[in-house]
Amino acid sequence: MAAPLEDEYQLRLEGRWVVLEPARKRYYGLVLALADSGWEAALRRQVPLLREVAAHQEKVDEVLAYAVRRAEAESWPTSNPTVRGIFEVRSLRDQLARDVARKLGRSAHEPLGSLMVALEDWLLTIPRMVPPRERWSTAVEVLPDALPALREAAAFGELLESLFARPLPLTGRIPFTSAQREELSLWWPRGQAALVSLWNRLSGVDAVGGMVEELRKQSTRAPHHPPRNGPERLLHAAYWFQEAHALLSRMAQARVAPLVLEDAEFPEVLWWMFEREYVPRVRLLASERLVDARAALIEVAYELWDAQRQDIPEDERWPAARWVRLEELAWRADESRGGTDGERVRGVLRELIQRHGIGSSALRGWRDSSRLVNLVQQARSVLG
Repeated sequence: MAAPLEDEYQLRLEGRWVVLEPARKRYYGLVLALADSGWEAALRRQVPLLREVAAHQEKVDEVLAYAVRRAEAESWPTSNPTVRGIFEVRSLRDQLARDVARKLGRSAHEPLGSLMVALEDWLLTIPRMVPPRERWSTAVEVLPDALPALREAAAFGELLESLFARPLPLTGRIPFTSAQREELSLWWPRGQAALVSLWNRLSGVDAVGGMVEELRKQSTRAPHHPPRNGPERLLHAAYWFQEAHALLSRMAQARVAPLVLEDAEFPEVLWWMFEREYVPRVRLLASERLVDARAALIEVAYELWDAQRQDIPEDERWPAARWVRLEELAWRADESRGGTDGERVRGVLRELIQRHGIGSSALRGWRDSSRLVNLVQQARSVLG
């Protein structure tokens, strides 16, 4: 259909025809593929073509609007091949938009570039049987580099590797700067959500589950080189997330032992610890996952650990300000006895009282109590 080079209407378009002719070919190929009974498999083999349409569509729309406007305003003859080609491009574009919108259950008035992106995503995530020999290639296909969740996960993985690739102590000062702590706390929910999204995306494609199972096994092994594609970026981020989560969990647990943190409590308690380590007045606030009495009990456990750590001066162990905090927190924690964890924390106080009160008058006549605040007051009389 290509018009002769000397065609006067191509000249009037001032070089714009070179944008419309390739678009016509792309549209025509996709319209034919969509009309085929096996259109899903056919289009999955033409994903690069979908991306090409999406990448060029803004420019094509601009040129097409200009060409149609001039052709109609100046009554260009439709018998001319170039003019006929202009209107054919418009017709094919509109038909492609209608066909794609109908397949996806969307509006044909959406920009064609957006419809192409949605069509690609839909095609790549159709549930199907993935033979063992195709697991990796399918994962590469399903996790394109342009996927927003993949970019989030990749950035998260790079941050985690920069922070956790070196040995870190479980106790002592949390070994991150203020900027690193803030960056980690901001990225953690975003990165975790991105990883969940990517695993769910793969699971939705993998009808049997073999591909996801194989990738999850690989994610437990340290990467040997920088990631180069979608699955490698996922595995890199997943590995460092597991490493970071395990270390931070042990770090947090060590600070409230023998109380046992629940998985749902972990993020809130951890970010609070990041602040509390440097600003003692910061309180662990109640939330949907953390009732006030439980938050107070966790703080009591932390205060008892903090006072006995090996890396602080003796005069910082039991200052008056700590006892004031402990007593106020104990009153709140006693609103709920705290179950097994409450008894464990009371056990720490009993051991402190007995260990430091041996041979002192403060221990004479001491009676055990099931109330945390009574034990805090007894401990203060022995240690304060």
